[in-house]
Amino acid sequence: MRIEFGTKTLKFLSKSEKSDSTRIFKRIEELGENPYPQDAKKLKGERDVYRIRVGDFRVLYKIIREDEVVLVFRVDQRSRVYRR
Repeated sequence: MRIEFGTKTLKFLSKSEKSDSTRIFKRIEELGENPYPQDAKKLKGERDVYRIRVGDFRVLYKIIREDEVVLVFRVDQRSRVYRR
């Protein structure tokens, strides 16, 4: 599957420490191979939206099956990732 990033995701990763962003990017690349890893949790009330944990961070992503795309739309610290 192809991986696409939302603008907030890219902005957050560009401001993060290099070690954190490298670890997060590596984990996101794995989603292209398997968008349903064992530790992925489906978000309640959302359709095809999942989260994975990467250290102190959460990665929220949506799977668009018809286009074969994994859209990573939010990455942030666990304490504030769900705030809108």
